[in-house]
Amino acid sequence: MAVSDDLNRLAAQDVVYLTRTLSTGQSPASTDVFRGRLRQALNGDWVFNASTGQNGVVGFVLGSVGPSWTSSESPATGIQVTITFQVVPSVIQPLPNPNTQPVNEIIVLATVIPSDFTD
Repeated sequence: MAVSDDLNRLAAQDVVYLTRTLSTGQSPASTDVFRGRLRQALNGDWVFNASTGQNGVVGFVLGSVGPSWTSSESPATGIQVTITFQVVPSVIQPLPNPNTQPVNEIIVLATVIPSDFTD
C-alpha cells in the first residue's frame, strides 16, 4: 500500500503509538514512546496528539508526506509509517566540530506498541 493509504488507516485507529529516536547512525541515543491519535490537519499536515492525562497536551506536527516517509505492515508490527528527518548538527552542538556526524530523528507511527515497552 502507499504511505498515504497507511496514514489514513492509522488515522482510523483508536490508538496509535509514536516512537521517536535520535540516532547518529552508530547507535540510537534514546527512545520516546507516546500513545495517542493521528489526524490530518486542514492544511494537509499530519498531526499526532498524545494522550497525556486529564489536563496535559503533547502533539507533534509531522508535516506532509515526503520522500523520507515509508510504510510497511506485518503481523508482528502491525501498520508502521516511518519518517526520517536529518537534524542539523549545529542545532544540537553550536560549536563547529569537524567530527560531528549528522543526527537523524526517526519517528515511527504504529498500531502495535514496540516490544521493548511490553511486559
